[in-house]
Amino acid sequence: MKRALASLLALVLLATASGVALSDETQTLTADEIISKHLAAIGGKEALAKLRTRVAIGSVRKENEAEARMAIMSEAPNRVSAVYVFKNYDWQLSYDGKASVFRPAFIRSTSAIETRFREILASGFMFNTISLYSALTDTARGLEFQVKGIKKVRGKEAYVLGAKGGKDVVQLYFDTTTFMWVRTDYGSLTLEKDLGTFSNEFIKHADDQIKIDFYFETWDFREVDGVTLPFKFEQTATFPILRQTVTGSIKGTITEYRHNIDIDPKMFK
Repeated sequence: MKRALASLLALVLLATASGVALSDETQTLTADEIISKHLAAIGGKEALAKLRTRVAIGSVRKENEAEARMAIMSEAPNRVSAVYVFKNYDWQLSYDGKASVFRPAFIRSTSAIETRFREILASGFMFNTISLYSALTDTARGLEFQVKGIKKVRGKEAYVLGAKGGKDVVQLYFDTTTFMWVRTDYGSLTLEKDLGTFSNEFIKHADDQIKIDFYFETWDFREVDGVTLPFKFEQTATFPILRQTVTGSIKGTITEYRHNIDIDPKMFK
């Protein structure tokens, strides 16, 4: 019996040691190597260079409402626009290359949330768009990428890269096996409880402060036109986009991608 237990313990220790060795090995990759492997995994720089525009078409769902139509459009090098057609209004998140567009405008007590969304849009790291490739490869932006370690996203290990430059401070996650981009964290925002109507309606029994974590996650990757793209996503949403809670998320399903089609410039305005 003792011999059997000793053998079992030896196997456990061997497996544990192997796991540690693997983690040590994976963490030896530099930020540039991780980005290079990501670009190669999704199709390669040559395939990406052929893409002038991208339109993702599908649906989104928030709270207990029915699915709503949505489209996410992008144009090289850094223009992007997402339109979610909800029941009572359209939610537009756009960047025209110079300024962010955010509709509908948030009320004054939650304007800090709108400001953060505008900053995220300008960073180029929101959505899986052509602007994301530009943000990863454009050295003129002066972004510095650093490996921050490995964390799990949806149960799978992912490299964490910190991107810092100017006002941009984000963390990008790349699957350690597939090198797909699976998440971006845009930091958090803390709001005081005293928010007028916002506070009275939603957080009567909450803490004195509300912390909102901004993120965008992707999964269900498939090949389209020579590049690998996500067909599922989840992103941060808050009041007043949400009506039943202060902060949460919306989930989207992409059913079709179209590349190199003309996009009306008004879509980014």
